Amino acid sequence: MKKFAVIGNPINHSLSPQIHSEFARQYSIDLLYEKILADDDKAFASIIQNLMDKGYSGVNVTLPFKICAAKISTTKTSEVDLTRSANTLSFNNNAIEAHTTDGIGLVNDLLEKIGTLANSSILLLGAGGAANAVISSILSEKISNLYLWNRTIQKSFDMTQNWQKNYENISVMDHIDLDKIDIVINATSAGIMDTASSPISLNDSHKDLICYDMMYGKQTPFLKSARENNLTLFDGLGMLVKQAAASFEIWHEVKVESKSIEESLRSILI
Repeated sequence: MKKFAVIGNPINHSLSPQIHSEFARQYSIDLLYEKILADDDKAFASIIQNLMDKGYSGVNVTLPFKICAAKISTTKTSEVDLTRSANTLSFNNNAIEAHTTDGIGLVNDLLEKIGTLANSSILLLGAGGAANAVISSILSEKISNLYLWNRTIQKSFDMTQNWQKNYENISVMDHIDLDKIDIVINATSAGIMDTASSPISLNDSHKDLICYDMMYGKQTPFLKSARENNLTLFDGLGMLVKQAAASFEIWHEVKVESKSIEESLRSILI
């Protein structure tokens, strides 16, 4: 039996065990996949070593430990180096190999839903780890421009300065102009609190604007505003499933079908 886990804080809400179990059924893989709560970075590192000692094959990592996961890894993909974030760790003897599949999950979900990102202008809202983790994958899709915006706009300038070392078509949109934008991706935490408001107004957007929120399981203020303005909108459930599919492929070297799992989970979450 292959043993895996997902580590985070909080962790009870995680759908990862259910998703990976469904993937395993597609190939009759004997799999143990559990949820583990870690208190802090020190506890996280200790748990990783303990799981390695117990013969686990790898872990998924969720908030707030993705930066720590990248730091403690032995080897890293180039995307982990760029994002300084890892959500998938593979164990080989006493070595830790770090991957990040968040960006892959986002891009693959968008490609499935809208067909292509090529030549699109994209506005990414947020300047935290969720936004940073997907930038390189977005820019790999031959888009026209990636604009960054955050309520504390200096954070967007700081993030842009870091990414411009590797990419030219990324800049800050300090004054929102949705006429320039094809897709808005919300990577802010707005929506976690019931009293939150949409990070930006969508009232003056053009009718073809596509709105994507990385959150799932509830109607965020951002998606509520998109719906009220009759815009095309998607939540982050597909991203969740597709980043898990990418992790599963890394660990088991097989391609999995994910669309039916997303549909099944959506029926449960509604």
